Amino acid sequence: GSHPGVKKYLKKQLNQIHVYPDSESTRLRSNLKWFTGINTSQILIGNGATEIIYNFCSAFVNKKSKVLIPCPTFSEYEKAVKLFSGKIIPFKSLNLNNDFQKFTAKIPIKGIVFICNPNNPTGEILSKKNMEQIVKIAEKKSTLVFVDETFIELVPDSYPSLVKTIKKYENLFILRSFTKSFGLAGLRIGYGLGSKKIIQVLQRIKIPWNVNYIAQSAASAALCYSDFLDKSRQNIKKEKS
Repeated sequence: GSHPGVKKYLKKQLNQIHVYPDSESTRLRSNLKWFTGINTSQILIGNGATEIIYNFCSAFVNKKSKVLIPCPTFSEYEKAVKLFSGKIIPFKSLNLNNDFQKFTAKIPIKGIVFICNPNNPTGEILSKKNMEQIVKIAEKKSTLVFVDETFIELVPDSYPSLVKTIKKYENLFILRSFTKSFGLAGLRIGYGLGSKKIIQVLQRIKIPWNVNYIAQSAASAALCYSDFLDKSRQNIKKEKS
């Protein structure tokens, strides 16, 4: 669940609900700069991670787009790609570690790759080395890579995030969420990290005031209690078997 301090903080914010939220989520993006080490110009805030998935497809998918999606995985990638008439290349695998070379061989030219790490629903994790290899191969093919890291902060023993490599690759976009790691599923708030070019496009197409005031406040407060994640990781490690 969420940290008790977040709920306590939100009670103090209720006298502000008559005010429009900041459409640019300025304060939250500033807090995420501290949390991720990424500049605010490379951070996008969304009404849950799912809104960002659909906005990404709205911006970058069309009927000529070839989109590589491993399966089983989170179903909204496929739904969003189909909504914008993209051509899906399904890759069946319960563990991409075992089929890594075959998967990278399927990366399309001038297309998109969706990959969830750790994967939902299998829980399989690709190493940071393998993830970066996917991005490098895709870059050579002028292909975008959408990496869903909404569960990454809950990985008990390793941290294969690509966040620290975001400045190296113009074709990389990373999705994060406050849903799982911080227990804010009911408030619908997520964020994306990418090159300035990608973020500028996504900022232009998002609807105004897409994230409400309470959600922005809760997310900022949750980041202040980010050490709470250590307890979650310990619980997962203990109960994993």
